[in-house]
Amino acid sequence: MTDVTDEIEIVNKIVVNVDICSSSHIIEDLLKTYHIKIWRDILVNIKDYLTSKSPTFNAEIYKFVGDGWIILFDKQYSATNTLDFVLGIHQQFTKYYMDDVFTKLDTPPDIFGVTIGIDEGQLIKMTMQDKIEYIGRPINMACRLQGTINDIDIKGGYRIFMSHRLYHDLKTELLKYNCEPTERPLRNIGDGRRIKCYRIAINDDNFRIVHAIYGTQRNNIDVTFQYIKYIRNNKLDVIVSNEIAENDPDFGIPKILKIVYAYAGKSFTREFKEGSRIQLP
Repeated sequence: MTDVTDEIEIVNKIVVNVDICSSSHIIEDLLKTYHIKIWRDILVNIKDYLTSKSPTFNAEIYKFVGDGWIILFDKQYSATNTLDFVLGIHQQFTKYYMDDVFTKLDTPPDIFGVTIGIDEGQLIKMTMQDKIEYIGRPINMACRLQGTINDIDIKGGYRIFMSHRLYHDLKTELLKYNCEPTERPLRNIGDGRRIKCYRIAINDDNFRIVHAIYGTQRNNIDVTFQYIKYIRNNKLDVIVSNEIAENDPDFGIPKILKIVYAYAGKSFTREFKEGSRIQLP
């Protein structure tokens, strides 16, 4: 047990907060149909996976927090090591979900899998009630970064948010990943200001809209987010329209949708006339 007379022990760690998407929705559905044991079993299986893989990736499985885990990595930091580990978690959970949970749900959520927040810095290490505990801003930051990930991010393929500072420390290793700068308000961080961070797509095999422009040569608008919202089960199947664009950029003139998307590690550009049907990928 740490005593107030003890020297402060400070350690440097990468902090990863992993959260299971739509867990409340899934649990409620499984409870109604008497299949809640399946959820318990999935959490046990993921815990066993983390325990078996953590020595290989030099990871410490610090804490289970109800619908996810806080995981710590020691120096020397490695972006590839960290992201490969969390990608494995996402893949394992998705496999268990599709094999064991999906068919037992009356109302399967549109979004499942995991989301991840990552930061780095100094933590105070201490012992409380015979357990190792850590205190420090990086844990709070990683949790807030994970919490700011929304449905639009996920449907765009972005399941990881990393702090601005850590990204620039590791950016030479991150060149093979699709990383995009963004700014988000984080609760109780930065006095209400928008915080610079990076969102990272961890699986380029999925269908992902990169950019979408709708209109004419004279007048056009960015409709990337509007079309991302209509992705279902890794597919886009809609009619090009002013309704989806939420605007008519050039009234009375036939318009074109130009869409740039990624799939299976490659980039594609397609154009669709107003009123035509899109089926991608």
